[in-house]
This record gives sequence, structure tokens and C-alpha cells, in this order.
Amino acid sequence: MAKQPQSTVAVNARLTKGSQKVLQLLEKRNSLSTAQEIHSLLRNEDESAPGLTTVYRALESLVALGLVQSVELGDGEKRFELVTPGEHHHHLVCERCRESIHLDQCLVEDLESAIKTKYGFAVTGHILEIFGVCKRCK
Repeated sequence: MAKQPQSTVAVNARLTKGSQKVLQLLEKRNSLSTAQEIHSLLRNEDESAPGLTTVYRALESLVALGLVQSVELGDGEKRFELVTPGEHHHHLVCERCRESIHLDQCLVEDLESAIKTKYGFAVTGHILEIFGVCKRCK
């Protein structure tokens, strides 16, 4: 599971108010959330919360800073979650109930090394989500 950013106070000083609110919500929620869910939750807490467009911009900014990871679970909807800057993780996704389970290790690092050795290709990133059926739905 992803760790919380080490210095949230220092990071928050560089963020817009909208980004700070989105980051705080993701810290509390600690699960995958769509932009619409984030917007709705923020509005439930405070009617003067940022609009949906601001939430999308904030999420883009937080992803670019490496504080949030964007995840696609095969349904065309991006979801977002808090990550430690510079780290990422992968998910097992149930095709029936849509539950996602965080993998606590990166399964692609050895493959990246083999690709670099064999092809001289410098991998700059990857995405891995594994789809199937969870224990509950089997």
C-alpha cells in the first residue's frame, strides 16, 4: 500500500487551494476515487468547495508532481489515489464487483531490467493492472 507523502506541509505550500483540498481528501479517503466522487465529497463537506473543472486541474497537477497516481480499471473511468512521491503500485481488479486490491510490490522491475539488457531500451514508466475475479465473487 502507498505511504503518505513525507512532508505534506512543505508540499501544500506549493499547491493551489483547490489542489490542497483534493490532496487532503485523498489523504483521508485512502482509496481509489474518480474526479466526480472527489468533487461530490468535497461539495458535501463544503458548498464553496472547488468546482469539477478545478478538481480535474488539481488532479492533473498532483499527478504531475508525483503525489497522486492515475489508475484505469478497464471501464473507461480514471481513478486517483495518493502515492509517495516517486513510487507507484499496481492493482488486482475484480471484473464482477470492481474491487481493487493494491499489490505491495512491483512485478515489472525484473522485466524492465531484461528489456534494458536485451534491447537497450530505457523504460521511463509502466502501468500494470491485473483483471480477474476476487475471492468473494468466485
